[in-house]
Amino acid sequence: MRIKWLVQYDGRGLHGWQHQREHGVALPTVQGLLAGALGQMLGGMEIAPDSLVPAGRTDAGVHAWGQVVHVDVPKELPLMKFVDGMNRFLPPSVRVIRAARVADDFHARFDAVARRYVYLLSDRRQLRPDLVGRVGHFSRPLDDVAMAAALAKMGLGEMDCSGLRDAECQGRHPFCEIIEHQVGRDGEGVIRLEIEANRFLHHMVRTLVGTLVLVGDGKQPVDFLAQVLANRDRRLAGANFSPDGLYLAAVRYKPHREIEVAGSKEC
Repeated sequence: MRIKWLVQYDGRGLHGWQHQREHGVALPTVQGLLAGALGQMLGGMEIAPDSLVPAGRTDAGVHAWGQVVHVDVPKELPLMKFVDGMNRFLPPSVRVIRAARVADDFHARFDAVARRYVYLLSDRRQLRPDLVGRVGHFSRPLDDVAMAAALAKMGLGEMDCSGLRDAECQGRHPFCEIIEHQVGRDGEGVIRLEIEANRFLHHMVRTLVGTLVLVGDGKQPVDFLAQVLANRDRRLAGANFSPDGLYLAAVRYKPHREIEVAGSKEC
């Protein structure tokens, strides 16, 4: 049967989503940890990590509040075992929050219609110790109002995002439909960028943050982001900002039936 999971993780100390080996030794990745936990829960079965399919493959150091994963399991068990049973074998930094039984043609990646990312950025001179690895850091005060004005000039709708596209991006084309975006400060003074789109290019959000930081730092005018997009030249944009503050916040899907659900009702 096909299981759909909602998974949350703290990316600190992890080598991203995708299973990797170095010198024959498996590195700690979200995919590898989930596959290992599933195998243990099923009584020591060997589970191929690639059989776990995510909505999006996050890089090393990136976190998730709303990663969605599907996997076909070889035996039927009470659905709650695919939540509590998994968490028994996972480290505290990776949690299965919810499990649903879905149709065999549900696909975590291809059925998604939108993904939402959040980037948290501190501009205090000294980063609070409890935020290390959990937010990006810039050691000079940033003008978040100018950053918001620059983001507003990006506009919404389908656009060519070549200016924010990493050279290693393997996407078939550079067009993304931007559905929503906003930036401002939260109650603790941390700058919070949110952006939702039907798809994202490799390192796109981190490049967007690096570009907005140039505006917030007074190094570029508020129309700089619009210029980068209009010129479609990645070399004009800011540097990829740290993965520390990036969160895959949520994934939206076209309507589909969940045959049975176990776990959190809030997600």
